[in-house]
Amino acid sequence: MTDTTTKPTGRRALPTLRRNGAATHLFVDGEPYLALGGELHNSSASSPEYMDPVWDHLAANGVGTVIGTASWQLVEPDEGRFDFTAVDDQISQAQQRGIRLVLIWFGAYKNAESTYAPSWVRRDDDRFTRAERDAANLLTGRFTLDAPVLSVFDERLRDADARAFAELMAHIAEVDVHGTVIAVQVENEVGLLGDSRDRSPHAAAAWGAAVPAELLDGLAARGERLHPHVRAVWERNGARRSGTWAEVFGTDGEAGEIFMSWGFSRYVDAVARTGIARHGLPVFANAWLGPQPNALEPGRYPSGGPVARMLDVWQIGAPTLAFLSPDIYVDDFDGTLAQYAIDGNPIYVPEAKPEAALAFIAVGAYRAIGFNPFGIEDLPAGHEVFRAYEVLNALSGEIVRAQAEDRIHGFRVSTGEQQRVDIGGFEVTINGPFDTRGIFGTGTGSNAEDKVGYGLVLRTGEDEFLVTATSASLSFARQEAIVEIDELQEEVLRDGVWVRRRTLNGDERHFMFYGDDLRTVRISLLRRPRP
Repeated sequence: MTDTTTKPTGRRALPTLRRNGAATHLFVDGEPYLALGGELHNSSASSPEYMDPVWDHLAANGVGTVIGTASWQLVEPDEGRFDFTAVDDQISQAQQRGIRLVLIWFGAYKNAESTYAPSWVRRDDDRFTRAERDAANLLTGRFTLDAPVLSVFDERLRDADARAFAELMAHIAEVDVHGTVIAVQVENEVGLLGDSRDRSPHAAAAWGAAVPAELLDGLAARGERLHPHVRAVWERNGARRSGTWAEVFGTDGEAGEIFMSWGFSRYVDAVARTGIARHGLPVFANAWLGPQPNALEPGRYPSGGPVARMLDVWQIGAPTLAFLSPDIYVDDFDGTLAQYAIDGNPIYVPEAKPEAALAFIAVGAYRAIGFNPFGIEDLPAGHEVFRAYEVLNALSGEIVRAQAEDRIHGFRVSTGEQQRVDIGGFEVTINGPFDTRGIFGTGTGSNAEDKVGYGLVLRTGEDEFLVTATSASLSFARQEAIVEIDELQEEVLRDGVWVRRRTLNGDERHFMFYGDDLRTVRISLLRRPRP
C-alpha cells in the first residue's frame, strides 16, 4: 500500500491512506474521511448539460462523495491535444456543493474492452496491437467479438495510456485548488474475456519468456499467507523458482489467469506510477468478480483482473496502488469483503447494488473507507440509501473513531436469523425481523416476509452503546456478569444536529428498532455480579 503524502506547493496536504489504530483510513484535510456516495453511470459525466440537475439532486440527498469519470476518448481526442472540459465541470460542480470527487480513468480498458480508447488508438492496428483469442477454444459469454480489445502486452499502448493519464493528473493538480478530488481509479474492471490469455505476438513473446523473479520471490515471501488457489497452481509443477510461464505454472486456463494478472497489474502500475509523479493522489484498481456460478473459467469473467484469488499477484505487480476493490453485484456481499480484507488491503466498494444494508456491513463489519452504489443519480429522493447516508454522515466522526479502536459492528439479518458478535467483552445478540402487526392490534410494525434488518452497533463507553438500526432487536450479555438494560435514550436528527427525544422503556425496550425507518438509540447497561 502506497502512502501518498506529497504536498503541492502552496496547497493543503493531499489525501492519503494510513494506518489508524485497528483500521486503515483515508485522511482528507488531515482527518479520517468516510466516503459515502455513489458512482455515476459511465457516460453521465461526459455532458455538463446532462449533469447540471444531477448535482443538485445528489447534494440534496446527502451524497458526500461522487465517483465520476475521465474518458481517454474525450481527454485526448487527437494525439497530443487535450480537452478537460468534462473533468473541469465535475470538479467545479462538486466543489460548489461541498461534494468530494473520485475519478475513474477510463483509459485503454473498461469492463475488459477498449471502447474508451481514442479513435486514433483504435484505428492504428499497426502501432497498437489487438489481443487475440484462441478461436478453437473460444469461451462464449458476456462479450462480443467485434468489441475492440487491445493487447496489455503492447508497450506502445501502455506508454500512450500513461502519458495521457499523467496529463490528466497534472491538470487536476493545476485546477483543483480546493482539493475536491480525493482519489483516482486507474482503468476499470480490466482483464480478457473469451480466453484465459492473450495469444497476440506481444503476449506470445511474454508467455515464452522467463517468469519474472520479482513475482516468484514475492509469492515465496508470502509463505502461508499466499492464496490457496495460487499456491496449488504453483505447486503442481514443484513451486519452481525459475522457468517459463508454462514450465512454472502449466498451460491451462488457471496458469493463463496468473499470466494475465501479472500483465495487467504491471500495466496498471506503470500508468498509475506515471500519473502520481505529476499529482500524488491515492490510486486504486477495481475488479469484475470471478469465478462465479455462471462463470467459473477465466475468460468467462475477465482473466487477469484483481479478483480475490489473484490479489497476491496484483499486490506484487502493482505496488503503486493504494488498494484493490471489488465491484459487488453478487449475493454474498459479506463473503466478498472478507476475501478482500487481507494483507492490509483497505475496503473500498466502488460499485454495488443500491441497498442501504450493504453500507452498514461495509462500514461496520469491514471498516470500509467508502461505499458507492452504481447509478447513484437514478435513486429517487428519500431512497433508503439516502436515508442511511443522512444518519451515517452525521455519525461519521464516531464511526471512524470506533473503527480505529475496534469497537464497531455492522449487520444485516433476515427473518429468523440471529447473529452474535463480541464487542469489547459484551456478547451482542442481534435478531432479525419478525411480524409485529398483530401484537398491538393496530397493524403497525414490520412485515417479516418482506423486511431485512440492518444497522450499526458502536460501543461508546464502558457500559454504553450507540445503535442505529431498523427491523432488528438486540440484547447484551457478559460471561462474568448479569447485564441489564438501564436506560434507552432515543435521538433524532434535526437540521444535522442530534436531539434527545424519548426515553424508552417497557415494550419499547424490545421493539425499539422495529418500523420502516432507522432509529438511533444510546443504550446504558447495568452490570450485576452473578450469584
